[in-house]
Amino acid sequence: MESNLPSRAAMEAATADLLHLGFLEIRFLTAPLPESHPANALVRRSERANLIADICHQLPGLLAPQRRDQLADGLRSLWVTASTTKRRWLRSRWDHLNYDHPG
Repeated sequence: MESNLPSRAAMEAATADLLHLGFLEIRFLTAPLPESHPANALVRRSERANLIADICHQLPGLLAPQRRDQLADGLRSLWVTASTTKRRWLRSRWDHLNYDHPG
């Protein structure tokens, strides 16, 4: 493991917590809105939920016992290939978790 990387345990915990936060946010974003909300609010919320789902899509596989040794590479790849918006979401959630992230 590279010396500048967080420990494997820290990466595993941060990844699991990131998934947890992602699932909670997706649930919130996909909850029914009162009819008083503007029509485009539902579209924006749906787009945001899809963005988060796209970020979190491969994370469960990285936590599989047979792939955990590839977690650092998987997180690095996630960061490198992420759009600015996805990086902003990742950074804010990792900051919330006090995780020493790559960005």
